[in-house]
Amino acid sequence: MSSTTDPRQMGIDRRTLLKGAAGAAAGTSALSAAIAQASTGDAGFYVNLRQDNGELVIYNWYQPWIAEVVPMFEEETGISVEQIGTYSSNDEWWARLNAGENFDFFIPTTDWVQRAMAADLLHEIDSSLIPNLSNLFEDWQANEVYQQDGASFAVPFSRVYYSLTYNTNEFAEAPTSWEVTWDEAYDGRITMQDQAYARVGTTALLLGDDPLNPTMWDEIRDRLLAQKELVPKYWTDYQNGMEMFVNEEVVVGQLTAGRTRMGAAEGGPIDWTVPDEGVLTFIDTFAIPNTSENPENGHAFIDFLNRPDIMALEMEMMYYDTLNEAARGELDEELAAQFEIREDAHLVLATELDPQVRSQVDELWTEVKLS
Repeated sequence: MSSTTDPRQMGIDRRTLLKGAAGAAAGTSALSAAIAQASTGDAGFYVNLRQDNGELVIYNWYQPWIAEVVPMFEEETGISVEQIGTYSSNDEWWARLNAGENFDFFIPTTDWVQRAMAADLLHEIDSSLIPNLSNLFEDWQANEVYQQDGASFAVPFSRVYYSLTYNTNEFAEAPTSWEVTWDEAYDGRITMQDQAYARVGTTALLLGDDPLNPTMWDEIRDRLLAQKELVPKYWTDYQNGMEMFVNEEVVVGQLTAGRTRMGAAEGGPIDWTVPDEGVLTFIDTFAIPNTSENPENGHAFIDFLNRPDIMALEMEMMYYDTLNEAARGELDEELAAQFEIREDAHLVLATELDPQVRSQVDELWTEVKLS
């Protein structure tokens, strides 16, 4: 895609503007505090005129965006935010919640939300405390995927396409099939994600099988073994996967659409597509653990993040698509075009697999890697 607008510069301009606004508000608060201190006649006595609205403990990924907006949230709400860390995979927060740790906000992927609902690890979402839910596409404002016994337990916000990424110098047009990742013409220049469901599910799509409930296990195994001969390195870290494409170590393979957009913004000759067979999609959500000691503040943060300007900032900084319809109106026209997808695209939402299927998926990919 050609563009005269540098998305990184757009993000900087918007962030500068928002920081300026937050800084002005902070200056007003500091002035008020100074006046209050002076009025006491005691230089050592400090009066904070802003109400203390408690704390919020968060555990998350999407770190650049979250780090950018937390100061704004604190200034606007008076809620003090403590971040206990970031994670790179869902099983990290899963382990901490099962160990009984308490925090107030985190970002789980859909299939893990369903697993957490079944394990009673999530706090019910009170939609009346999140008026900005109305900014989401209607189908996602109260989606049954995130409900149990009539109650909601997560708020979806970001759609991650596990897309077919390609080098625009190598391909004059976008490849139309996952079959290209088995093409011997690109031997040694193909990369795929080292993740069991991504590998088995995508191969099932290619074969016309159901990626959520595969039946063609032998065929999937054979295809993965054949592909392995062409792949010099599978990626596990998203940044590493992106860098392989940007540095032109590889010319075709699987990467998220968000990371592909990010790499293109950094000058990489890459683009992404949804091939004819379709792609797996993973939707990230906002959720509150049942161990939360500040669930109201968790709701306040979720509402804040669903503001159109705040969610648009995520798209500008991290390039991941959003289910927030109103946020798209905040984007520059050329950047917004990068999030368009063809109407007939076959998108398969990754939901929690049947335990037996999940076990077979894991075992099959382990077998392929060890072969």
